[in-house]
This record gives sequence, C-alpha cells and structure tokens, in this order.
Amino acid sequence: MKRTIKQVEGEEEVSRKRPSSVVVGITKSISACKRCRTKKIKCDHEFPSCKKCARANKPCVSLDPATGRDVPRSYVIFLEDRLTAMMNKLRECGVDPERVQGNIPMTSEDNPCDIELYEERLRNEHQVPHDNLLAAYLINKGTSMQQGVGIADDEETASNGGGSHISPQSGLTRSAELDESHKSITAIGSIKNNASNSYLGDSSGIPFAKLVFTAVNFRPDSVEDESDEEIKQRESQYVDYSNAETTSAFEPLWLPPREIAESFVSQYFTDSNSQLPVLHREYFLKKYFEPIYGSWNPSVSLASDHTKINTSFKLPRDCEDVQDEEPWYDSWKRRYDREENITLPDKYEIPYFFLNMVFAIGESTQVLRSDTVRVVSFKRRALQFSKALNFSPNRLESLAGTVLVAVYSLMRPNVPGVWYTMGSALRLAVDLGLHAEKLNRNYDPFTRELRRRLFWCVYSLDRQICSYFGRPFGIPEENITARYPSMLDDALITTTNDDIVDYSKMKSSMASPKVVALAMFKVRRLQANIVQVLYAPNGEVPRSFSNLESWKFEMHRSLDNWFRKEVPKTYKKMNSKFNTEFFNLNYWFTKSMLYGLSPKILTLDDYAFDVVYDSTRGSIDVFYKLCHNSKINYTWVTVHMLFMTSMTYLYSIYYSDRGIRDGRKMAENYVSKLLYVLRKLIGTCEAAKNCYNICKVLSAAMIKLRFDGNKTEENSTPRYPQVMSSNSSPVDILEGTLDMPKIKPDSFDVPLDQFFDELERVTLQSDPESTRSKFSSHDSPQLPNVNYPSLEAEDGADVERDRSANGKDGQRIIDMVTQVTTDSIWSEFFNKARSSNGFTINEDELNKGASNFPL
Repeated sequence: MKRTIKQVEGEEEVSRKRPSSVVVGITKSISACKRCRTKKIKCDHEFPSCKKCARANKPCVSLDPATGRDVPRSYVIFLEDRLTAMMNKLRECGVDPERVQGNIPMTSEDNPCDIELYEERLRNEHQVPHDNLLAAYLINKGTSMQQGVGIADDEETASNGGGSHISPQSGLTRSAELDESHKSITAIGSIKNNASNSYLGDSSGIPFAKLVFTAVNFRPDSVEDESDEEIKQRESQYVDYSNAETTSAFEPLWLPPREIAESFVSQYFTDSNSQLPVLHREYFLKKYFEPIYGSWNPSVSLASDHTKINTSFKLPRDCEDVQDEEPWYDSWKRRYDREENITLPDKYEIPYFFLNMVFAIGESTQVLRSDTVRVVSFKRRALQFSKALNFSPNRLESLAGTVLVAVYSLMRPNVPGVWYTMGSALRLAVDLGLHAEKLNRNYDPFTRELRRRLFWCVYSLDRQICSYFGRPFGIPEENITARYPSMLDDALITTTNDDIVDYSKMKSSMASPKVVALAMFKVRRLQANIVQVLYAPNGEVPRSFSNLESWKFEMHRSLDNWFRKEVPKTYKKMNSKFNTEFFNLNYWFTKSMLYGLSPKILTLDDYAFDVVYDSTRGSIDVFYKLCHNSKINYTWVTVHMLFMTSMTYLYSIYYSDRGIRDGRKMAENYVSKLLYVLRKLIGTCEAAKNCYNICKVLSAAMIKLRFDGNKTEENSTPRYPQVMSSNSSPVDILEGTLDMPKIKPDSFDVPLDQFFDELERVTLQSDPESTRSKFSSHDSPQLPNVNYPSLEAEDGADVERDRSANGKDGQRIIDMVTQVTTDSIWSEFFNKARSSNGFTINEDELNKGASNFPL
C-alpha cells in the first residue's frame, strides 16, 4: 500500500524530534518524569531525557506508581543499554560476549532451554535483590503455584522429611523462607492499609509510625556498611563466640587455677545468686566445690562480706559425699602437666557440671570484659554431663542445673534457647509440686527451703522473660500458694537444726543477700500483674477496682512502696556488693510498662507522657552507667530493652512538649548515651548492630524534625518536673549519684536526605492526595515541609486533634516495634535456635537438644 504525502511528512517530523521513539514505537510518555512531578511543572516528555532535566544536567527518570521507586523512562531501552555496556566491558577484559550464553536461547543455533532449572526443588536458583522482598515472595510463590504446591503443602512436605532444602544464602528451610516472606508481606500490607486511616491533618505532620516504619526499612549503604575498626573488632568477638561452640580445640576436662575459679564463683554469688538464689552457698561448697578444689578460702566473699561462711555445714544424709583425701584438681593437674590421658571418675561428673556452669555465669556477669571463648568453653564442659544430671536421684538437683542453664541462656545466645530450657524447668517444677505449699509440709525444713527458693527462681525467670517479650506465663498466678523462701543467711540454714520447724518463720539480725532476691521476686509479681491486665488479649481489670485508672493508681502506689521499703539501700544490709542499679532499672522499666503504649492504652495524657519521658530517661541513664562501669550482665536482652526504651523515649519527645522544654541538647545527650551503649554491645549478639543503625537513623531524623526551626531557647535550664507520687524515687538517686564522664554527642552522621526521601515515598503511598502538598519542591531530596503542632498554642481543638492522632498511631507503633524486635531477637534466640555456622537447626535436632534437660 502506498503512503500519502501527509503520512511521510508526519513520520519525518517525528523522526526529527524524537528519533528513539520511532525505534521503540513510543509516541508519548505515559507520565511526567519524577523531577517535573516533584517541582509541579509541565514535562515535555522528550526521550531519552526531557529538556528541563537535560538543561539542569539531572537524571530524567520515572516513578513506579506501584512501589514509589525510581525506574527508567523505558525499561527495555535501559536493559539494552546496560547489556551493551556489559558486553563492551567483557571485550575490554578479553572475553567474547557472543560466546556467553544463558539458559534462554536467542537463535536456533543456541542450546535448548533447561526446564529443570525452574522446578520447585531448585527454587533457590531464582535470585532476587536482597531488598526486594515482594519480588522474592512473588517468584517463590509463583513457582510453587506452577508446581501445584501451596504454602501449607510445602510446609507439610518439609515436616515429613521431603523437600526441606536449606538455602546457603539464608540458612532457612524452603518452607521457612516462604513463610518468612509471607509474614513480612502480610505485615507490610497491613501497615499500608492502616496508614490510610492515620492522621495527616494540619496539626499532626508525619505520623510517628511512619518514621519507625521508614527507619526499619531504610538501608542506606553508608549506615548499613558502617564498620570502623572498633566495630570490626567487636564483631569478630561474636564470630569467635560462635566458632567456640563447635571448635575441635576443646579440652573437655580442663580446670582453671584455684584463684581464678574462686573469683568466678565469687562473682556468681554476688551478682547472680543474690537475686536468683538457685544454689545454697554452703551446700554448693561442700558438694561441688570442695571435692574438686578442696576447702574454700575464707578471705574470698561469697555474698558474705559481713558474715562468715559456715564451715561445719553437713550435707543431707541422702547426699553422696565425694570428698577424697586429695582434691581432684591436684590429681588432675599432675596428670595434665605430664600430658597423660585423663578420665573423669563418675562421682565428679555432677560437680563438674555445676562448677563449670557457675564459672560461665560468673564470668558472664560482666559481658563487656569477659573472655567470650572461655565462657563458651565453660558452658560446653558443663553440658557434657547433663545426662548425669538428668539421671540424678535428687530431682531438685536436676532442676537447679536446668535453671542455671536458663540463666546462662538469658545472658548470652545459647542452643537450646532460654524459652525451651525454661519450659523444661517449669514442667519439672510443676511436676515436683513446688508451686503448692501444702506439699512442702511433707519435707524436712532444709528440703522445704530448697523447694521454695527453687520455685521462686523459676517464677522470677518466667515472669521476667514473659514480661520483656510479651509471652503468656508458664504458671498461672492463681495456682501459686508457695511461700517466699527464708530471709536467713545460708550460714544459718542447715540440715542439723532439728528444733526448727520452718526456716521462713525464723528471723535474724544477721545481714543476708536474701533481701535482694525477695525484692526481685516482689517486683516480678508487680510486672506480671501489669502485663496480665494491660497486655494480655483477654486481660481484665480486677473486680476490686472500679476502672482502669484506679487500678493504675494502685499499681503506681505499690511500685513506689516497693522501691521505698523493699529495696535495700546499703551494701551492709545485702551482705554483698550487689549492684543496686538493677533495682533502679526495674523501677523505671515497670513505670514505662504501666504508663506507656499498650493494647489497652493507645493514647497517653499529659501525666502519662511525663512519667514515660522520665522513666525512659532514667532507664537510659542506668544502662549508660552500667555500660561505663562494664557491669552489663545481659547481651540480647539488653539490646531488646534498649531498643524498646529508645522507641518510647523518641515517641514521648515527638508527641509531648517535655522534650522541647528541656531543649535539643538534652535530647541529643540522651540519644548519644543510648547509641553509646548499643555500640558497645555490638559483637555480643547479632541483633546489636541492626538495632544500633535503626536507632541512629530514627533519632537523628527525630531531632531534626522536632527541633529544627523551633524558637525555644537552646541554652535554657532544663526543667525536671516531679511526677512520682512518692517522696523517695530513683529520680533523686540518679541525679545524686550518677558520676559519669561527659560524652561527646553523637554526630548523627547519617544520610538524612535519603531518609526523608524514603519517608516521602512511604507517606505518598499511604495517602498521596492529602500529603503531596506537604513536601518541598527542591530539586534534591530535602526535609519534608510539614506542619507541626504549635507548642505555644492554647487552642483546645489542636490538643484534642493531637491526642486523637496519637491514639490512632499507638497500635501501629506497637506492631512495628514488636516486629523489629521479634525478627532480630526473639526469633533468633527463642524460636530458631541457630548453630554457629548460621544454619537453622531442624525440628528434630531442636527437640533432641531440648531433651538434654529434665522433663
């Protein structure tokens, strides 16, 4: 068919203006380029670059409406251009690109397509970018659907032993990978849907939930890859810790010199056994220490600074006395020096278990100073003899050993994790009837005392773990009738006092570390009460209270009364140098639980904001002091608590005016303390660096959003309004005793422009029409031009609007922050016990590991 003159002239006109459009068949761009859209100017749609971008020497790209990310103007042209560049680079390297062939043939001369590469069993071959979670989910899900395999079917196949392959990249099973993606996509979709209901009114600005969501998903290279020499050194410590779990260079019967052993035992009784009295001091020395090392050095304190150890203590009649004329250590040392083969007699297996667990916990009480490899070695030596412990005729002994393993697992990452170990301890405690006081009447006074103290140790650990991580309690409160253990010092609790019917009824003026344990038991009960009412899905206010506010008032009063009357204030009363900062930390943490965001309380009033603001600052102060003095005794638990504290602190600054009144320098000072501690914890657990990066990005953005442009006097004296109902509180203690060096505020050297650009993308996706006008129109990504609530405004409507926005935001913040800590901490150390090489242990191995403890 012949063309008309007008058709030819039209084609020449198109070819003259846009030659590339003729090649690819493009007659008009679908939408304006990103830069023109941002500046709200008309785009001429020229290709490959519009004239305005070309004149400004800026990249001309489009915006993907589905993901909000930058995409090329023409993806086909982009791929062809990129392929040409790659081929030229191959030629420069001496490789003929024509000889490089993929799986898809281009001509009839090429090799045929290998269909097996797309089978379900080879799903790990479908590589996707690490940050493209949606693409990974769709590819894997699509492949499963093609093969007729659903998620449930895939999981069932894996559980039956078929098709459960392990990906070398992630270390997860196929079903676990798909399940992880499914959960993450579901969570992201839920957040996006809820975001449409979020407040974006004139006085609200950007919701705090979007800030958290953006920080969690923000992965700039300059932050993610931050790794100076100090951080590299710390990360290597964790690698050494993991390698120590499986290294063959392991001496199963090695013993530390007597002086070092005594120092570890002393640390254990001062810092751990004083708050969780698992072991009776004299019983431990007679049955476990003396058979190995001989008599204890009386000059070394075992939570006995102002009293003497009872050297005449006698073991119960049913206990085997394994004391020989010569301590085992002396015999072992001679053979070890001669490089002889050493075999451990059976009678020393249980003493070896308890000694090595005490060594491991004692050195772990100062995680920033301890030798991580040595700690793991102690724990491994102990667990060699867990079978002997389980077969012990004394079931209380088996329980005590299991609780020690749980204490260690709470301090450091361990396999099996503390959740599984505590499950064994709880079941054994219930099986022994330790929770029922009527059963204790059937035992002699000494055994009755051991039963009570073991039960309350199990109770305290269970409440502590479940309160921190929101899990249901192992033993319901209404089933507990056991009395508290005796307040007497262990030197007075013996097996020979036949005239004593019940040690818990006896009183003495002798100082005792039991005051520490009793104070901890009581605060755990308060924390459990708060969790049960505010955080349990079906939790209800007790009938004795008319409403939630009256119950909260009573909890506040009880907590202040606990701190004022139950907490020992002097070392002399504790008979040891137990660090009293742990009392302050529990006080602040409990206050935050009581007044912070919870499923029952999604809106905070002014008083609650003041309490939360002060309690989070108090927690940060305590953590900083413990870190400065190298007294931190937990790793991943501390990271979790710090992360939750940081989110609550930033939330209180964002929605209340306390942070503004105290000034920017105060906020930067506390954020610097927070980051200082998180940075020091890098290398103690895998989650530390990720949480450090998230807190650094979010806190920097928060400070910039909240304080830039604020007219408040920066150098004004900060105010500390008293919000506590008692006359004696940690506010006075912290302000009077915190003797810490001034630290240089963190520079917050994070790419905030990228962060705010990502925040703009998230916000536009949530509600593009109502928020588009809130952002600036500069060429480069900059601080969003949002309207913040006026801090000087007296308009009641603005206050109510902010309160309403805060309430809508509360549940999303809870969900997102919980997701962060769940993914990085809880799943890592509780649900997915990981081996040292990074692979997830399968269910059979996990059950096998858990079965090493008494059930």
